[in-house]
Amino acid sequence: MTNLMRPLAAGAVSLACVASLTACNRDSGESATTVGYSTYTVSNPFFAGMQKGLDAGSSQHGYQMVTTNANGEPSQQVSDIENLLNRGAQYLLLTPADGKAVTPALNAAKAKNVPVISIADSVEADITSTVNLDNVAAGQMAAQQIVQFLNTVNGGPRGDVVNITGIIGTPSASDRNKGFLDEIGKYPDIKIVATQDGGYDTEKSNAAMNDILQANPKVDAVFNGNDAEAVGVSAAIEAAGRFKPVGAPGHIYVIGVDGSKPAIANIRAGIQDASVSQNPIKMAEKAIELVSDLKAGKEVPKDVVYPAQLITKANIDSPEVKAYGIWADEVQ
Repeated sequence: MTNLMRPLAAGAVSLACVASLTACNRDSGESATTVGYSTYTVSNPFFAGMQKGLDAGSSQHGYQMVTTNANGEPSQQVSDIENLLNRGAQYLLLTPADGKAVTPALNAAKAKNVPVISIADSVEADITSTVNLDNVAAGQMAAQQIVQFLNTVNGGPRGDVVNITGIIGTPSASDRNKGFLDEIGKYPDIKIVATQDGGYDTEKSNAAMNDILQANPKVDAVFNGNDAEAVGVSAAIEAAGRFKPVGAPGHIYVIGVDGSKPAIANIRAGIQDASVSQNPIKMAEKAIELVSDLKAGKEVPKDVVYPAQLITKANIDSPEVKAYGIWADEVQ
């Protein structure tokens, strides 16, 4: 079993316990507080960090954490959430596959007076709280790094750029794309020569970039909606024989979002240029902290905005980055 599949297996075991909370907690004489977490995938390395934070936070507070995986299917996520509610989840956490499609399930949670917290993405429904990155700002930050690169290699903000977007329908992908395009749009001599949906997926992005490279003999830089995409894009550039080291003529600048383990390894190796990192471990721990506040009868903020941190080969060992945390170094 791979490391990335371990959170799913843990969730399956916990789900069995939810079906019979009394049996699971018989030795303690009382039922533990049950926190359900519905994710849309466990294949993205980002969610290994998310699960680590959820497990650490729930263990600290003595909560029973229940994880379900929708495998990228919004309809399955709706069913997963309904099942969590029917089996006694007292608090609901989620990362949505589709911020709109999940609304019926979240309305059901509201009808049952179950607080809902969204992590690392937003939803359209009125929920208790959202712990999220400022995804528009993340897209802008990535665009600014590309502009700096183009200034260096082309003598000004001009060049040919590829845009590999995240999953269509997710607010995070839409917001990152908006931030990126708004910033790049300030420079009329920067051309977006290709846009493809990378699906926040390495293989899908790799295939998309293969096609783009065949159709475009000149590409200066690639923005990726997340780092899973950036890893696939970097592999496509190398497979096409178009990888050039940083500073060499023809180098293609690659930047992603998340700070995932494969991307951090590529940054250290000089394969990927940069990542706009978030920290899923700390974001997940914050969500559990909000659960504890709610359990204690405290008010919680409607939105908790987690800051981003640019990570490059030049600053990866800096005190600033170490203080922020390289979450990829904390997961298997």
